[in-house]
Amino acid sequence: MKKVQHAGAAVSGRDLRDPNRRPGRLPVSSLNAAPSGQRGFTLIEVMAAFAIFAVLFGVILQILSTSISNTRRSGDFTQAALLAQSQLDMVGIEALPQPGTYSGRYNDEYSWEMVIEPYQVPDDRGVAYADLPIDLYYVGLTVYWGEGRSERSALFETLRSVDRFYAERQEGRG
Repeated sequence: MKKVQHAGAAVSGRDLRDPNRRPGRLPVSSLNAAPSGQRGFTLIEVMAAFAIFAVLFGVILQILSTSISNTRRSGDFTQAALLAQSQLDMVGIEALPQPGTYSGRYNDEYSWEMVIEPYQVPDDRGVAYADLPIDLYYVGLTVYWGEGRSERSALFETLRSVDRFYAERQEGRG
C-alpha cells in the first residue's frame, strides 16, 4: 500500500478531498456528468421539439392540400373559359344571332347555357336607333361543370354587332 504523507499524517490510499473515494474508482458524481463541452437533450426538450415539428408538419400539409385544390379549380376554370371563348367567337359567324335561350354539352364534364337578346345602347344625343346600320346583341354564356356540392359555373358576357342590312345585300347579289 502506498502511503502518502500529508500535513504530518499518513493516509492509506485515500484522497483527502473525498473521504469516501476508493483507490482506482472515479467519484460517483463523475459517472453522471458528461465529458466537458458536451451535453445531451432532456426529455422535455425532445418532446417540445417533436410537438413543434408535428404542428409545423400539419400546417405544411394543409397548405399543400389547399394549393393542390386551388390548382385543380384554376385548371377547371381555364378549361371552361377556353370552351366559352370558342363558342362565343362563333356567335354571328355561321348565322345571324337569333334571340332566345340555348343549351348543350361540350363533353361529359362541361355543359352550357346561352342567352341572346337584342341590346340597345342608351343614347341621349337623339339618334334614331332605326337609322343605325348595325344591330347589337347581348350574348351571355354560362358554363357549368362539376356535380353536387362541387358544381361550379362561370358567366361570360359579350356584345355582338351585326350588319342590319346584310341579308338584303346578299339577296341583291344573287
